[in-house]
Amino acid sequence: MKELYIDAVLQMIKEGKEFSGIIDGLQKIMQQKGHTSLLAPVLRGVLRVLQTEKTTGTVVYIAKEADREKLAARITTTLAAINAENDEPTFVVDETLIGGVLAKRNNVVIDRSYKTALINLYRSVTK
Repeated sequence: MKELYIDAVLQMIKEGKEFSGIIDGLQKIMQQKGHTSLLAPVLRGVLRVLQTEKTTGTVVYIAKEADREKLAARITTTLAAINAENDEPTFVVDETLIGGVLAKRNNVVIDRSYKTALINLYRSVTK
């Protein structure tokens, strides 16, 4: 049963559905069927699958679509840093980044996002 839930969640993620909607729907279904005790194991299973999947292409995360043109030079240098300057990257909008660029290729990540910079600043100030 757990594997069926994991597969369903992964399929919805691949279809691009909003994660909060997936979780809300999963919780409702599990409550209706009396499977609420499976929620944590299912989420751990989904996380494990997502962490172990190897990225086959180059993915560039940006905070908003307008950043694609505005940060073109930074995107180019970031892609060069992961030896992906000749790849045609897939762009994903992730508003949580606040700004900047995050690039992934073959499990190599270059994170030049404002989110990470702000988190690191916060951690250094609050130590």
